[in-house]
Amino acid sequence: MITLTQLEYILAVERHGNFRQAAKACFVTQPTLSMQVQKLESDLGVQIFDRTAQPIVATPIGRKILEQTAVVLSQTARIQEIIHDSQEKTEGELRLAVIPTLAPYLLPLFVDAFCKAFPKVRLRVEESKTDDILVALRKGELDVGLLATPLDEPMIREHPLFREPFYVYAAKDSKLAALDQVSDKDLKDERVLLLTEGHCLRDQVVRVCRYRKDKATKSNAPFEFESGSIETLCHLVQKGLGYTVIPHLAKSWSASRGGVVLPFSEPRPSREVSLVVHESFARAGMLRALSATIVASLPAELRTEDARLKTIKLR
Repeated sequence: MITLTQLEYILAVERHGNFRQAAKACFVTQPTLSMQVQKLESDLGVQIFDRTAQPIVATPIGRKILEQTAVVLSQTARIQEIIHDSQEKTEGELRLAVIPTLAPYLLPLFVDAFCKAFPKVRLRVEESKTDDILVALRKGELDVGLLATPLDEPMIREHPLFREPFYVYAAKDSKLAALDQVSDKDLKDERVLLLTEGHCLRDQVVRVCRYRKDKATKSNAPFEFESGSIETLCHLVQKGLGYTVIPHLAKSWSASRGGVVLPFSEPRPSREVSLVVHESFARAGMLRALSATIVASLPAELRTEDARLKTIKLR
């Protein structure tokens, strides 16, 4: 018979790469953990781990078993969540991940208010890229993601919060700075500073600027640089090395750095920001509480219907 304890042990071994650290994380002795893992392998008739590798890795069949184990343990944890939600209790642990282009600007607006309003919730927040958040949601390692949508991902549910317009950020002495509004025709490929691959905002900026990175563009560019940080790109813009595109919540910070924040001509490009969960997420009350707190913390212009109607959603 497979036990939940055995499943917890094999996930710990996978996570830590050795039995000693896994046993320590599970608060048991190494012989106890090793014996249970060996018993599980014996009962299943397969070897889950290749013990000759350092760190220890899963065998091909072991990888499939570990993937299903993560699902099983995640579903088991939902039982208590269902009970709490039926009793309208907003308590327990909430594991939230936020994409890097939202985290510095949105987290300070709502985290303190949420913690004060719901003191029985243990909020654990991490910054992560969209693809990593989706993987963690499917494996049950996260509860909620805060990121740009739509995603159109199977087993993932999206709960839109607001739409965030984009702006051009340029140096004060640049040609763009003289414009009241910017259209895509005003933007040149070789002058745009982009986030690195893997950031969803990068893909959206590419669409906004009709960016084409071919050999000709690359050879003509006086300077090429990609960063994982909006702040780094803004500092380079101030040095006259190009322009970049920033989201609305970064506008105040960027303007205070000495550059110029310019609106796009209408219809203005934007991104939809949503809370996303796995389809098995059972704490509807927790999700409502988090959603309401975030929306209430937003600047007034992002909470108005008029502001949303004047933007277009990028896919």
